[in-house]
Amino acid sequence: MSIENRNLNTECYKDRDGNLVPIPISNNGLIEKMFSNAFYRGIMRIASSHWFSNLERFALSTFFSSFSITDFVRKNGINLKEYKKKKYASFHEFFYREIRPECRPIALSENNLVSPCDCKASVYRISEDLGFVIKGVPYTVSEVLADKDASMAYNGGYLFLLRLSLDDYHHYCYPISGAKTEDCYIPGKLMTVHPIIHKYAAVYRENARQYCVIRNDSNGQMCVVMQVGALGVGRIANDNTDAASVRQGEEQGHFEFGGSTILVIVPKESYVPDDDLLRNTEDGYETVIKMGERIGTLSSALEE
Repeated sequence: MSIENRNLNTECYKDRDGNLVPIPISNNGLIEKMFSNAFYRGIMRIASSHWFSNLERFALSTFFSSFSITDFVRKNGINLKEYKKKKYASFHEFFYREIRPECRPIALSENNLVSPCDCKASVYRISEDLGFVIKGVPYTVSEVLADKDASMAYNGGYLFLLRLSLDDYHHYCYPISGAKTEDCYIPGKLMTVHPIIHKYAAVYRENARQYCVIRNDSNGQMCVVMQVGALGVGRIANDNTDAASVRQGEEQGHFEFGGSTILVIVPKESYVPDDDLLRNTEDGYETVIKMGERIGTLSSALEE
C-alpha cells in the first residue's frame, strides 16, 4: 500500500503562491479532548447520528438562529461582498448562501480538472493495490466507493481530498464536462472531517457519502465526484441525482450546515495534479483553493 503523506499542519495552510496562511479558527484542542476521552467519544458518536443532525438543522432553521450570523461572519472572516445581497430568515439559510458568479470564475477547458468547491486541498497517489493513506489511516478505493469492481479503474491514479471548512462557500460544481451516472448513496455516520479525527476514525469509509462518475465524451477521461457527509451535515443536496449530461462549472448542489469534504478520484494517465498540490501535501500542508480553480491537467496535454 502506498504511503505518501505526512501529518498535516494544524496551524497553517498554504496558498497557491506558496505563502503560509494561518488557520483562522482552531478548535483542535477541543476535538482532541473530545476524542481522546472514552466518555466524550461516546457523546461525539451520538452527535454523529442522523437524528442529531436533523435536530441541529431544525434549531438552525428558526428565526432566532439568525442572530448568530453577524458573530459567525466576524469569527470566520467571511467577506459578504462576494455574496448575493439578501436578508436571511435563519442561520441555516445563510449557511448555503449564494455567491456572485464573478467571484468564482471557472477555468474552463477540456484539458483542466477544476476544483468543484472552495476547500483546503490535499492529493494522494493510489497505489497498484488500490490503497492510499490519509493522515496515517489506510484506505482502499473499493472501501471508499463500497464497490470492488468499479474501483479497479482507478489503479495508479490520484485522489483529491477537498475539505470544506466553516468559512468556505458550500455550493459545489462539476469538475469536468461529460455524461454523469445516477448518484450512488452510501449510508453511514456523520462524524467530523476535521484532520484530527483520523487518529480515531476512518471517516471516508464510515461516513455517509454520495457519488457519481463523469465520463468526458470528447477525450474519454472520467472521474468520481463524491460528497461526504459530516458532523452537522445531515443532507447532501444535489440538484440532479439522475444520469445526465453535465457541463464543467455547472452547479451540482450544496451542503447544509457544517464542514464537509468532496473527493475527486481520477484514473492513471488521465489528470495529473498541479505541482503545488503534490508538493504541499508532501510537505504536510493543505492548499487553499477556490471553486473553479484548476487543480489538475490532462496528461496528454502536458505531453504536447
